[in-house]
Amino acid sequence: MTKPWLKEWNRFTPQAIEEIKSHNDDTHLEKEWMSYVYEKNGRYYIGEASLGGESAISVIPAEKGVKDYATKGLKPAQRKWTIHGHPLKDGKIYNGRQYFSSVDLIDEFLEVRDSAKSGGRNRIVQFIVYPHEQIEKGEKVIHNRVRILEFPNSKTIVSAMKASNPKIDPFQITRENGMNKATQNGTALNDMGIDWFKFQEALGNTGYMGIVDIEGRDNGHYHPLAAETYMDRFTSMQRFAMLLLGVGASFYAYAEWDKRV
Repeated sequence: MTKPWLKEWNRFTPQAIEEIKSHNDDTHLEKEWMSYVYEKNGRYYIGEASLGGESAISVIPAEKGVKDYATKGLKPAQRKWTIHGHPLKDGKIYNGRQYFSSVDLIDEFLEVRDSAKSGGRNRIVQFIVYPHEQIEKGEKVIHNRVRILEFPNSKTIVSAMKASNPKIDPFQITRENGMNKATQNGTALNDMGIDWFKFQEALGNTGYMGIVDIEGRDNGHYHPLAAETYMDRFTSMQRFAMLLLGVGASFYAYAEWDKRV
């Protein structure tokens, strides 16, 4: 049975996958990129890529939507999700940048959690593209990978939060207390004490997070992988260090990029 996250990935057209790969092939330029994901006739297409710096990107949604329609004929009503790429930073690969940061997650978590009351979206899917170093034929190579994360409904994400952070009351989380902030000693924490890495892995355990290698293995387009549990390999202090990198990597100037507009 195909897991939910893989069903989402399978909706991308071959051309869209090639575009995703081409954008991240420039990872050495250390520029983040972001595109809107559109749904047309049951398949996913991506709009034009907007470029930022090594750790930030901002766009004006209305202008970006107009450009996507003008260049690709993709209509605002067809827009579904966002996909963005984390490049190399300082010429290096950081594990923390291979996950979604609290900045990527907090608004989506709150919107889906409260959708029955607020009228917001009751389901959200996110995609992040990143470089990954691996061994092939005895040599180190860098492949592009995509992490897919689905917020399927309020009940599931609340359960995932309870399972991954048992001391946290999911209904007490707000944008202010759930987003990571850099501290004086260089770590990144949030006031609630949420471990967002563990939350993502909890969704992966229920089929709502996974990874694909998009370097042309198998099927000609990608090689699906099981949801990783990188965080289990690190000490608490190492995880804190990666949390700090994650905050810097995805601080998108959220006042300008409203993902719900």
